[in-house]
Amino acid sequence: MKRRTLLQAGAAGLFLPGLARRNLQGRTALVIGSGFSGAVAAYRLAQAGMEVTVLERGRRWDLDGSGNTFCTISDPDWRCAWFADKPPLGLDVSKTIERGAGLIQKHVGDGIQVMCGAGVGGGSLVIGMYLPQPRRADWESVYPAELSYTAFEDVYWPRARQSLGAAPIPADIQNHASYAGARAWLEYIAEFGRTPVPVPFGVDWNVIRDELAGRVRACHTIGEGPFGSNSGAKNSVDHNYLAWAQQTGHVTIYPLHEVTELREVSGSSMMEAAARQIDERGGVLANKTFTAEFVFLAAGSLNSTSLLLTSRARGRLPRLTSTEVGKGWGNNGDFLIARLNLRKAVGHAQGGPGNVRFFDDANPYARTAMAWEAAPIPSWLPATTAHLITTLIPERGEIRYDAATGAGKVYWPYAEMETAGDKAGRDLATRLWWRTEGSKGSLLTGLPSYDRNTGMGLGSRNTYHPLGGLVMGKATDFTGKVAGYQNLYCVDSALLPGSACLANPALTVTANAERCLDEFLAANV
Repeated sequence: MKRRTLLQAGAAGLFLPGLARRNLQGRTALVIGSGFSGAVAAYRLAQAGMEVTVLERGRRWDLDGSGNTFCTISDPDWRCAWFADKPPLGLDVSKTIERGAGLIQKHVGDGIQVMCGAGVGGGSLVIGMYLPQPRRADWESVYPAELSYTAFEDVYWPRARQSLGAAPIPADIQNHASYAGARAWLEYIAEFGRTPVPVPFGVDWNVIRDELAGRVRACHTIGEGPFGSNSGAKNSVDHNYLAWAQQTGHVTIYPLHEVTELREVSGSSMMEAAARQIDERGGVLANKTFTAEFVFLAAGSLNSTSLLLTSRARGRLPRLTSTEVGKGWGNNGDFLIARLNLRKAVGHAQGGPGNVRFFDDANPYARTAMAWEAAPIPSWLPATTAHLITTLIPERGEIRYDAATGAGKVYWPYAEMETAGDKAGRDLATRLWWRTEGSKGSLLTGLPSYDRNTGMGLGSRNTYHPLGGLVMGKATDFTGKVAGYQNLYCVDSALLPGSACLANPALTVTANAERCLDEFLAANV
């Protein structure tokens, strides 16, 4: 069969893994990271009969039925933060907490702060599971022709949505008393003269109904979820792709194993990963070496890129000579804002994770989208709600090796309100405010957006959506293969060129990982 035919067969979910099994049966792979892309890689490689080892720096977070597996934004502890003494976000970021292997790494770069997930399930444990699909015109303005919108629309986004159980908010939930903020957002959009676009979410809406009925601990219905889903409503990948991968019998997951470098094995085609096995307080239990025929990087934009930069700086990857490694990094055009003293009832512990967004294509600075974000706004803040504005901007930063820390560091070389995204976000939020609130209440909050001492603030200087560093067609080919190596691949958000095109990137990261694995399997039939 021709390669194109094989890819079409795999895209349809038919028999590609069985065909690939002929050449891959019993061969070995390391997957570094267990978020959206790592979970896809583990499952698809195992389906093809490979023996897969997944190395995850964070711990497992299995729900125990107590409703207290995770801490909450209103009462944070070590479980929310990756070896930090302050919560990474929330209502009291000044609270001192113990340091431990918690869920969210806060990376304070030069000019921007980046949030990354840690744990078996990676970022899927902490994000809101917004899973919108980009529009064609936006996609084709950012992505090259080699990444066909039609292929993603017909095959890979639908496959990812199905696997992640994505669906918009049902009417009965949106009409519940706990979802006043969602209904008010629809009214505001109508007043602003825009069309609401439903957003699919990777949550189990039946569990949300259980929350509303009091059958499980309230979590998403009171704005919680960024520190983990105590009700179990979130369809994080430990509940689907990773569970399916382990059911094959070909996958072993090692939690609390932090990979420190990659290296070639002299005289062979094998690759090695050096890792530290740690306990929940960071104590090193063992130093280990894992060897495999193939390595798949899936630790996220920041950490996958950092691992390659670090390994190169130590002389471990002598063929990694591309000057594109670290380039093309972006914050997805994120611009976070909050509105205060609203005239509509929005609640102070809002049900979510969300409902709809709208587009602002006539923005004078950049094409823009705006979504409502459920959040546990404290009752003493009068009528407040939060929003994520996403913009389509050309500005890009870089991840560089930082000798002082021995790791990669993000450089975002733009002053406050210098990027098109900053200007577009402020423009949209201001027009929305004056059109719907007029002179009533308080003006927009969240600006200025960044404090270099604390790393806190709103605006564009904090992102959950780091993208780039190993951009396809530059640092890697369009299958994710790293330049200079035949057995080293990246399959995560580092491949995306700084933007997911006015969409939260999780759906596209998952879909692109599916595409990369189809390509890999087809090449090995």
